[in-house]
Amino acid sequence: MNKYKKVYIEITNCCNLNCSFCSPVKREKRFMTKEEFEKILIEVSKVTKTIYLHVKGEPLLHPQIIDFLKLAEKYNLKVNLTTNGILFPKIVDKLKDCKALHKINFSLHCEQNIEDYERKIFENVKKLSPETVIIYRLWTLKGNKLDKKSTETVENLKKFYNLQQETVEKLKTEKNVKISSTIYVDKDNEFLWPKISSHNSCGYCYALKTQIAILVDGTVVPCCLDADGIINLGNIYKESLEEIEKKERYQKLKKSFQDRKPIEKLCQSCTFKERINNN
Repeated sequence: MNKYKKVYIEITNCCNLNCSFCSPVKREKRFMTKEEFEKILIEVSKVTKTIYLHVKGEPLLHPQIIDFLKLAEKYNLKVNLTTNGILFPKIVDKLKDCKALHKINFSLHCEQNIEDYERKIFENVKKLSPETVIIYRLWTLKGNKLDKKSTETVENLKKFYNLQQETVEKLKTEKNVKISSTIYVDKDNEFLWPKISSHNSCGYCYALKTQIAILVDGTVVPCCLDADGIINLGNIYKESLEEIEKKERYQKLKKSFQDRKPIEKLCQSCTFKERINNN
């Protein structure tokens, strides 16, 4: 049964960068074990076809990332992962043979030496299977306008992919632009991680309807934005996903989203649902 369109799995909360736009990890730093990951796959393969290796942390930093991708193939799961791309050139020759790998989101807005960093990613993307979907993310816009770094990225994309001027103009003005058969550029304003505050807004959210997230310590949370595990719905290492879904906190929160009146303070403070409801 494909209950969830997305199940986020945080295989590590460690990262090789410390970007200003990413909130610091308050939890204990750790890497998920292969046994823990397989236990999760046994559970989530019953309710989804697609897993996302992302909440916090850099998934390519995990020493067993290739083993994890092979396990996902064993359970007939497609894998989408989000990466800053720094380690990508070193591991691409192994990634290209992973049949479960469906999509890679490259956060090109991470704070790196832009030209050399992006060139290495663009060059190595060519080594992947032509069926692998590539998303280049630019998520640090201000008022839907390109900042200096994003403007440089658009110019680098233009040069490397020999883009027509019409496509370049779209990159400057449109949020989602297709630049080849399986390569896209996704733009958005700078993302703010939610935290409990006095901000209180209603609205619909996809959490618990089309997505859930699992943190590296096994904590199940409503979505990938609860990076601190504030809304702890249960622990998948200790109980089944079905048992977690039957819990009162889970059921009440799910209904509150359906009613557009989230009951959890973190969800009330989250501004991401305003993006959903404005689209």
